[in-house]
Amino acid sequence: MITVAGGDSFVFGSELKDCPDGRPSSYSRNTFTALLADSNYLCLAYPGYSNYDIANSLIRALNTIQEHPFVIVCWTWPSRDTVHMSPKVISEFQEYCESHNFPYMFTCADNCLISLLDNINEYWFLFPAGTGPHETMSPRGFYQWAVENKYLVGQQQHPLEAAHQDAANLMKDQFNDLVKKSIQ
Repeated sequence: MITVAGGDSFVFGSELKDCPDGRPSSYSRNTFTALLADSNYLCLAYPGYSNYDIANSLIRALNTIQEHPFVIVCWTWPSRDTVHMSPKVISEFQEYCESHNFPYMFTCADNCLISLLDNINEYWFLFPAGTGPHETMSPRGFYQWAVENKYLVGQQQHPLEAAHQDAANLMKDQFNDLVKKSIQ
């Protein structure tokens, strides 16, 4: 099984040490998605992608991949799409995965996306709610969680290696359960 990841700069690994030049061929192997996947990994993320771009890049690749994939997606801010487009794109991509029997796991950069969606289920991972006075008190996206927990970020505000490692550790049990469920 190959893990295929989609997303924006967070999944691409912008500002991580092993992704210094930002070219498409040089995505990081230290993002939370790559760390979850271990060695059999394909990253289709790219900095600045909208949710529409994320879904389209995944569908194009998934239609050609010979090996059975596990799909992991970190959806981006809905403001990168036209108004109300993100929920439709995400719902249609979820239906695509289910109709092709592709196991998947979704998360997001920011929980502002969650309020727009109807179908948040066991295939979604949201980061724990904050407990501090200036933290988000509902389940969070990766970026919110990393910034509110004061992980180091690069000059362009991308969470660095420690945030990705801890995110992978938080997600690992659910990821492993979904992978195991898909091969049973």
